Amino acid sequence: MDLVSMEPGRAMEDTRAYRLAPGGAVCNVAVGLARLGVKVGLITKLGADPLGQFMLDFLKKEKVDTTWIKAAKNELTALVFVALDKKRNPSFFFYGTPGADRKLLPRELSARAFRGVKVFHFGTISLSLEPVRSATLHAIELAQKAGCVLSFDPNFRFHLWKDHRALKKITWSLIPKVALLKLSEDELVFLTDTKNLEKGAEKLIKNGAKIVAVTLGAKGAFYATEKYHGYVPGFKLQPVDTTGAGDAFTAGMIAWLIRFKTIPPEKNELITAVRFANAFAGLSTLKLGAIEGLANWEKVERHIKRDSRHFA
Repeated sequence: MDLVSMEPGRAMEDTRAYRLAPGGAVCNVAVGLARLGVKVGLITKLGADPLGQFMLDFLKKEKVDTTWIKAAKNELTALVFVALDKKRNPSFFFYGTPGADRKLLPRELSARAFRGVKVFHFGTISLSLEPVRSATLHAIELAQKAGCVLSFDPNFRFHLWKDHRALKKITWSLIPKVALLKLSEDELVFLTDTKNLEKGAEKLIKNGAKIVAVTLGAKGAFYATEKYHGYVPGFKLQPVDTTGAGDAFTAGMIAWLIRFKTIPPEKNELITAVRFANAFAGLSTLKLGAIEGLANWEKVERHIKRDSRHFA
């Protein structure tokens, strides 16, 4: 659960009004996919507390399959404070001891969860602490055995890692396994030690990633594959809250790419996918919280058609 600041521009310690909202990076992606009409499920653990019940009810309402969500009787559902600066960009603070989501055990996973799954998506928050680190690595193995395409948004939260070198090392170790790697500009710099997007993406692709997508905020996104790269501009919008915009972008990319039989697709198809993801992410910033602004497929396409300058 997120507690989102109602007072943009104030530091977290100076904020007095927060709004409770569903959150969590991979949860945001799952709900985004569901709203785009994709059949999707979530693997996690919630506390047996009011916040956990709220999240479970919310996910069911959003038509996210909750079959593989575990309940932890003696743990609390994770709570994250979200402060917004004057430009509506968020900063995060994970409150208290590790939440129930980071207590998921490898033995609580089942190969049955991956049968028929086209894409398995994950991040690094669940790699920051045991036992969920081992559970995540086991899930990746099960997904690979099931023939899933892997999607990876590192979504770095540096304060969760005592050793940033360990974070970089485990991220690089997983890149050869993934077809879609989504990063922010700062994350690409951290991983590749270069501010040049083309050179950074080239390093990641040489290490095995099939598609690298780098979100650039209001400027849009950069994309790269082994054969081509380029930029797709964003949409002119006045954001209310950019929390979860990167997660919305990822959901948009996954939803579009699963329409193709091969990854990466042809250049024009990938440009269309990035444009769609930009639009979906942009619309998500028009309401408070990471999830409330997530639109359906038809609304995204209408938004794109209204802005013809984004067509190649």
